[in-house]
Order: sequence, then structure tokens, then C-alpha cells
Amino acid sequence: MNDRRRQVMDAAHALFVEKGFAAASIQDILERSHISKGTFYNYFSSKNELLINIFKRINAEANEQRAFILTGRSVTDHEAFTEQIVASMTIHKENHLFTLYQGVFISGDEELKEFVRQQYLEEVKWTQKRIVELYGNDIVPYSLDLALLFMGNVQQLLHLSAMEEPHIKIEKVIGYALRRLRSAAKDVKSTRDQLISPRFLEKWFPADEIQREQQRSEILRAIGAMQKEADERGRELLAFLQSELIEAEPRRSVIAAVMQALPDRHDLFERISTYLEKKS
Repeated sequence: MNDRRRQVMDAAHALFVEKGFAAASIQDILERSHISKGTFYNYFSSKNELLINIFKRINAEANEQRAFILTGRSVTDHEAFTEQIVASMTIHKENHLFTLYQGVFISGDEELKEFVRQQYLEEVKWTQKRIVELYGNDIVPYSLDLALLFMGNVQQLLHLSAMEEPHIKIEKVIGYALRRLRSAAKDVKSTRDQLISPRFLEKWFPADEIQREQQRSEILRAIGAMQKEADERGRELLAFLQSELIEAEPRRSVIAAVMQALPDRHDLFERISTYLEKKS
């Protein structure tokens, strides 16, 4: 990112937190970032676009950190999931994301409100996907319910716990919520109790995108199971393969080279090839 563009975003970010989105003017941003109006419009067409880019930067940081945490670890690793949640919540807190969201809804701007709504749904979808990876395909029909229960529990537990214990560790709250999630997952599988179908997300995201993510989750779970039985070199190769598949644009040549080094994994190679073909 251009240094001057980053400077404008940093200045605007601070102003939106201090004064609120609606109250912070473009002139305030120009003065804080020491640029001309012409330079501003070289980078952003409007104050709305600037804020959307700030949101995207925060989300990109959280996604990168969550992917990094999972590197070399099975998607079924509950501790890794806890660390991912802690990391994203820490990044959101450091960037005052809730304050920025408040500013959007106070402003009443429909474009921004829709963007924030979509970001919320992206977070729900990510949590739902991770729950399927943690507990397997049998949980898919109940995965959206579980994602909403988990996210709601964490939010409310943090809010009330902080009133009782101001410096409570996020890990403690998330650990408790995750233990409740495990119990709920077992319960809904036995009772088949569903409130909201995961197909609800298809109203907001392309069906083929959701199917690809489910397919990738199945592959990552399979890799996790293989890692438990593999020797040291096999575990390293499988971990590298998993890391590559988590990337937004997996490198096919790299994946093919890794697969050649993994003996007797033809079924896995076919599944990965099918996934990559559908992704293109």
C-alpha cells in the first residue's frame, strides 16, 4: 500500500474513532494527514469509500492472523480455534471496530450499513465453516445455529464478565463458550434440533462459494486425520499442503509437487484437484 494512502487511512481511522464518522469531515482528514483535497480524491472517491477501505484493512489483518495460527495444525484443533477467536477479537478491539460500527449506524448511511451487515455475515460464515471443520459433516445441518449460539455467548459473557472482573482474559471466556459449544453440538446431533438452516447463507453468498468452502473443509479435515498417522516428513508435507489450501489463491504447481512427494494419497489428490477445478 502507498505510504501516503496509508497515512490518510490512519488519520481518518483515528478521527472516526475520536469524533465519529458523521462528525469527522474531509477537511478534518486533510488537516490531520497533511494532504491536499486533490491528493485525497486521488486515493478515495468519498469519505464512505475511505471508511470501507479501513474496514477491509482490519478484516484482512484478522484473516491473515487466523490463517497464520492454523499453519501446520489440524482444523480439528480446538486450541487453534480458540487462538483464532482471541486474535480476531484482539485486532477488532485494538482498531476500535465496535466504535466504527456505531458511527456507521448513527450516520444512517445505507451504503455503509449494508457493508457492515455483509461483514457481519462474513464473520458468521467463517464461524460456521470452522464449526463444521471442528465437528465434521454430521454437524452441517445445525452449524449455523451453533455459530450464532457461540458468537452470542462470547459477546454476552465478555460483556457481563467484564463488569464483574474488568481484566478478565478473553481466553477464559472463549474456553468456557467452547466447552458449551461441544455440549450443544452433541445435543443437536442426537435430537436433530434445527432452528435456522445453513442454506440461509445462500441468500447472501453464492451457493457455489459455500459449496467450495464446504469441500475445502472436508479436505482439511482429511489432512488433519492423515497427520496423526503420518511420519515426521509426512506431517511436514501435509502441514505445508494445508497451509497452501488455506490461501485465497492456492498455487497449483506447488500443490502438485507436494502431492508427488506423498505416497498412496491418490484419493486426496483427486479431491484437491476437483476442488481447484471448481475454484477456477
